[in-house]
Amino acid sequence: MASQWSVATLGFVLLSLTLGRAITDTDTPLVDFIEVSLPFAVGLGLIGGGIWLARTHPVGRIIQLAMWILGGALVGVAVTLWVLFIISLEQVPAGEPIVLVLNDVGIFMTAGILLGYYATGLEAREQQLELSEQRFRALTENSSFAVITIDESSTIRYANDAVEELFGYSPASLIGEPLTTLLPDRLQEPQRDAMTQYLSTDERSLDWAGLELVAQRANGEEFPVEVSFGEYAVADDHLFTGVIQDVADRKAAETRLQQHTTKVTQLHKIATDITAADSRAAIHRRAADGAVELFGADVARVAVVEGDQLVPAASSGSNGVDASDPVPLSFGYAGQSYQTDTVLRVDDLADTRSAATSTIRDGGAESDPQPGEDPRALLSIPLEGYGVLQVFASEPGAFVERDEDVAEMLATHVVTALERVSAEATIRRERDRLEEFASLLSHDLRNPLNVAQGRLELIQMTGEIDHVDAIDRALNRMERLIEDMLTLAREGDAVGETEPVKLRAVANQAWTNVTTKSASLEVESSVQIDADRSRLIQVFENLYRNAIEHGGDGVTVRVGSIDGGFFIEDTGPGIPEDERDDVFESGYTTNPDGTGFGLAIVKRIVEAHGWKIKVTEGTDGGARFEVSGT
Repeated sequence: MASQWSVATLGFVLLSLTLGRAITDTDTPLVDFIEVSLPFAVGLGLIGGGIWLARTHPVGRIIQLAMWILGGALVGVAVTLWVLFIISLEQVPAGEPIVLVLNDVGIFMTAGILLGYYATGLEAREQQLELSEQRFRALTENSSFAVITIDESSTIRYANDAVEELFGYSPASLIGEPLTTLLPDRLQEPQRDAMTQYLSTDERSLDWAGLELVAQRANGEEFPVEVSFGEYAVADDHLFTGVIQDVADRKAAETRLQQHTTKVTQLHKIATDITAADSRAAIHRRAADGAVELFGADVARVAVVEGDQLVPAASSGSNGVDASDPVPLSFGYAGQSYQTDTVLRVDDLADTRSAATSTIRDGGAESDPQPGEDPRALLSIPLEGYGVLQVFASEPGAFVERDEDVAEMLATHVVTALERVSAEATIRRERDRLEEFASLLSHDLRNPLNVAQGRLELIQMTGEIDHVDAIDRALNRMERLIEDMLTLAREGDAVGETEPVKLRAVANQAWTNVTTKSASLEVESSVQIDADRSRLIQVFENLYRNAIEHGGDGVTVRVGSIDGGFFIEDTGPGIPEDERDDVFESGYTTNPDGTGFGLAIVKRIVEAHGWKIKVTEGTDGGARFEVSGT
């Protein structure tokens, strides 16, 4: 701490000497004042200045300044002694004291103050500049950003190591080169004009914080950069330092985000169009057209699930699906995306084709396509349990990762529209069924009810009980009608969980559940099929009853297998060809005691399993019902 007050201490010493000189001197007061005024003022100045220096300057500089002042004092003393002893020695009488003139000391101390303050300040500035330079280099040399310093003539004065990685030039080779070396030809003149304008007007034409430009590498490649400029002066140099970073990745990300946002906005319009469709076919077509528009693709196709296959259902534009073949659910990318319920993005189908032994036919694509027509990129989009939407592009890598998210959103809209159409179809079917039931209740039940009421009136009028049998038959018919209608109403198209069942076991069990009279059963099959066992038994029971009711005494019923299904036929009179399309309608019967619901129930159970049923002529001319699609 004592060193901090060294200048003030020197001032105090000088002031003490001055006062001592004034007290001990025998000259007149005016002479005393003249001899001590200057050192007295210098001493007061050193005390006051020393206090100020101690509060505002570092200790090291204060010590240096004190040394300069002390040196000035010593020089002053030396000069005074030289004057008194060398020059004036002959004029001083022998034996008289030598007077120490403090004015010389004060003059040289003042000079020491001025020179020392300037010298130490200059040294401090040089140290600070050197430290600043060291810090600047430490920061720039270790920076991952390119740093370049130019002067007023746009000549490069400094470049850090990161410049070589960014531009391909070594830092040493750029020193002394114009900044335009790093710019494309078309931007060199505007850069020079902008610098000239700024130097002449001191007005910036561009924002120096985060300026986006196009730069050029040593190999001529252009790329986007962001530059932040700073301006400063070093001695007589007017310098500009720029921090440069490559923003190509950021620009690409911004472009991808903008494209994604545009697609999401565009998806809203396409989804509205899909939602407005009133049939599955219309939804499939609009989904294909919308996918092409949304992803900028060449063609899109929709394949729907039918049994264990994906069947082409729609294609975009004027592309037809007539020449396209169904494929198994496990086939290719279509089957993979459907079974995993995952959007698949393939950047280059050529890689797959080169590794495959057969032509790719995802989604029902044409077989043996011409080489020039082969798609290269693919988006395979599952539509839950409905099928697959596949989008093809002729350029490899045409689809990006964000397109998978857009594809999922598109699939959601398509599935929602299909579910709506399916729900509307179910509602229409239920409404038609209710209307059908109402018609049957008002017609078929009324006839036996009228018979029973009429016979009851006859009994009341005549007392004859012979009419009771007719009433009993009418009531029995009404009961069968009600039971069959309840079966349709309660169970409808519902099918429970399916499992492998043996056809022979189901056929025999159903035969024991019906009144067979003198009829006989022959089972010629031992195959297994996937079915709801209880509902399948109902199919056999109703077909057995139909055969027994219409086949007459001694009818034989045969059960056997066909390709993809089974048949039930009898040896009865058969069904005329012009009536075969009507037998499955509710209430249709040629038997006055029948309800007309048995075959309607059969058809609905068969269709609920995803099968088909048709009526043909049996082996012996009777009726033959063939169920296929198993």
